[in-house]
Amino acid sequence: MLTQTDVRSTVLSEINTILLDVLDESTEFSGGDELYELGINSLALARLLIQLEAATGVDPFASEEVAVSDIRSVDDLVAAYESARGGSA
Repeated sequence: MLTQTDVRSTVLSEINTILLDVLDESTEFSGGDELYELGINSLALARLLIQLEAATGVDPFASEEVAVSDIRSVDDLVAAYESARGGSA
């Protein structure tokens, strides 16, 4: 089972993978950064969510407690997956 630290690390790693693919370069970012400011458009976000579901084994949006449209920042995304992992334990 992934710990909260593992979830954060996984989310950050997957974001970096998407950014490398979209921007062709590594970009430094922090938890407060908005996803759109990093260059993650709707298609990249969809790909990111698919990768995160595969990596974490959860879909935080299935319960409808969190909507994809609620996710603005890196920390929002981390919190959604941490909450979903906690709720599935």
